[in-house]
Amino acid sequence: MSSTNAFSSTNCGSSIGTATGGPMLPGSALVSINGNTDLSQCIKGDGGSYVQKISIESYDGVVYNNKIVVTGRGPTGMGHRSDFTFTMASGEAVTLTIASTSLEDHTVKCRTTGLVKIDWNLKDL
Repeated sequence: MSSTNAFSSTNCGSSIGTATGGPMLPGSALVSINGNTDLSQCIKGDGGSYVQKISIESYDGVVYNNKIVVTGRGPTGMGHRSDFTFTMASGEAVTLTIASTSLEDHTVKCRTTGLVKIDWNLKDL
């Protein structure tokens, strides 16, 4: 399986959306949505939440072999959060929730590789 970091989305700028592409393997470049690796204008939502970049890396664990690293910030406001689902070529889906309002790295571990779909919900409930 060859790796590609190119994803596309018709939901850029929307607080709820999906990007598909890949399969993206560990060690490849940053996720690119519609040709941009700076995702802050694509994956952004309510309360100032946004994602700056996404990558997938190898992880040397007993159960998990990879990790997805999301650099971003959650929305302002008590109890608000940003939710993500990452789907691999194998069908494995892992979820990540960001509640911190600081721009920082957030990780979720996965067993398989080949990122093919990114779903986000950055809408205040």
